[in-house]
Amino acid sequence: MADKIDVPTIDFTRIVEKAGIPTTEDGWAALFKQDVETEGSIIANDSPYSPFWRLISRIVTKPAVWIVNEVLIKQILPNMFLLTATDADFIEAKAWEHDLTRKAESFAAGKVRFNRAAKSGPSLLIPAGTVVQTDAINGTVYRVVSVADVILPLNSLSVLVDVVAENAGAAYNLGAGYYHILPEAVTGIGSAINEADWLDELGSDAETNDELKLRTRNAFTAAAPWHIDAVYRAIITERAGLDSDNVFFEHDAPRGPGTANTYILLDTGEPSAELLSDLNQYVMNKGFHGHGDDMLILAMPSISVDIGVTIYPLNNLLDDEVTALMADVENFIRCAFRENTNYPATRTEPFIRFSFSRLSQELHRQFAGIESLSWHQVDITSANNVPRINSLTIENGND
Repeated sequence: MADKIDVPTIDFTRIVEKAGIPTTEDGWAALFKQDVETEGSIIANDSPYSPFWRLISRIVTKPAVWIVNEVLIKQILPNMFLLTATDADFIEAKAWEHDLTRKAESFAAGKVRFNRAAKSGPSLLIPAGTVVQTDAINGTVYRVVSVADVILPLNSLSVLVDVVAENAGAAYNLGAGYYHILPEAVTGIGSAINEADWLDELGSDAETNDELKLRTRNAFTAAAPWHIDAVYRAIITERAGLDSDNVFFEHDAPRGPGTANTYILLDTGEPSAELLSDLNQYVMNKGFHGHGDDMLILAMPSISVDIGVTIYPLNNLLDDEVTALMADVENFIRCAFRENTNYPATRTEPFIRFSFSRLSQELHRQFAGIESLSWHQVDITSANNVPRINSLTIENGND
């Protein structure tokens, strides 16, 4: 499994004090007095009530304390280390040392299937600019737009149409079935929908400081050009826009000596055949693999699970509030199973136990209208696979 950032607490104040640098005004005043005496100056009135001594001490100690505490301890020292750096300029300078730059935001692109309304019929035009959108997810409607005119051939029931997200960002990498609304009718078309592997290019947000720090830390271990996971992780994440912790390796020659597998996991949805093909071509055919290496990039296998839950809304909720609550709960659960990224849900991963008790806590924190809830199944234990929803049943316990 990919490493994740684990930031220990570092007391830079203690480090500075251990180096003999005062951090308080009293400490600087004592040091100033000692230096004055060392230089042979005799101060007749060094009482703390002496206006002269108080003035001189303040002139020296006030700036010194500010420089040490506000500049050295809070700014310079933390940003000298990738572990504790918070300033974007410092982090980008560290990344530059390893030939890395912050990844820009990008647009999701893929294919949506348009279905004929009738069982047969003439050729149909699906014009460029046709919009397919979602229902509101946590208050936001997402839209993808067709990029070129496409013809649905004579008597063909459906056709795949290339689309691109209306805006940049990872939130548009939604799971199967989310894009299903045609806000404007297309002659002869009955429906449109995105399938599980619809994504050809991942949409991404501009890389955050923590994400860039993680990728830069990975570069520390990628100094050698061949044969190590860190190099392949750096290549794949740079090419596909994946997060570093969504790349998993299988060693032990799964296809014979010199072979290894890489499994990629998307935050939402599943990678398309085109995306996997591009990554495999990039790694194996364009000189980015080690001497003798045989690296195969695959989608993380999934296991389909049936999920059921009974929700008991508060009795004082109106009917439309209950309806909205049940829809929000569904989208929250689907977020946990990697179908959207619109809620702060703990998501399914390989090699872990997925806890429904934790999901209950998160639902209670997110939705004040839930009085109680009861799951219909036990926790899910994952191996080299990620749980995905086969069916989701949400019942109203007050009905």
